[in-house]
Amino acid sequence: MGRLDTAQASTRVVRLHQAVPSLRLMRRVRRALDDAIDLVRLRLDSLPDGVYQPVPGLRVRTAKRAVGSGSRWEVMEPVVERLGVKSAMDVGANVGYFPIKLASRGIPAVALESDPRCVRTTTTAVRRNQLDNVAVMELEFRPDTLDLLPATDCTLLLSVWHHLVRERGLDSATHLLRELWARTGMVMFFETGEDEMPQSFGLPRMVPTPDAWLGGYLQKNCAGGRIEHLGRHRAFDAAGLPTDRALFAVIREPS
Repeated sequence: MGRLDTAQASTRVVRLHQAVPSLRLMRRVRRALDDAIDLVRLRLDSLPDGVYQPVPGLRVRTAKRAVGSGSRWEVMEPVVERLGVKSAMDVGANVGYFPIKLASRGIPAVALESDPRCVRTTTTAVRRNQLDNVAVMELEFRPDTLDLLPATDCTLLLSVWHHLVRERGLDSATHLLRELWARTGMVMFFETGEDEMPQSFGLPRMVPTPDAWLGGYLQKNCAGGRIEHLGRHRAFDAAGLPTDRALFAVIREPS
């Protein structure tokens, strides 16, 4: 290498070292801008009702379902640990509380949600919690999108089934439930609106009690599953008034 080539190479090295601090500064500025934009978007997306779940990493004063989310996770987590769950999917994930809780335990999780505002909030929460094992999927859960869903050890179907009944009828909601169960390797957590929902939802009469009817419904439509009742937890009815609902774990029995 001649003197000219050596000088050119040295100049490139000097310029590279000079550029490194500039690149680092640009990255810090970009992160600060991203955080500021996220905060503005979060405030806009949370209007007028606020954030529904108490997701770690989000700057929110209160979450409407803070008590109920926490009590549900307290009884779900031991089941997840006992069964050795390795993957999970939350259908109707809202702002991602349960997928983030699962991912924080080292369990890769899919957060399936159709509301763009919730999808944006979940994506922000995942990034702020520095998680690389949560997939946020913006998709409506319906018969023609079933084949896009993965098979996982654990499925969450919380406060979704009554909406399926209202929008598609009982038969279609039952079909979707069965298909989800077929994709579930170990456990499905299930909860739905009960007698507190108005007649416009078209729910069947849950007699003699919602706990008994839902337990029987799950037993009938989740073949090979054992039903565990995980207590009743705080929820809200269609008018936003507080109520409580039963939470179930459908556990797949060994063949």
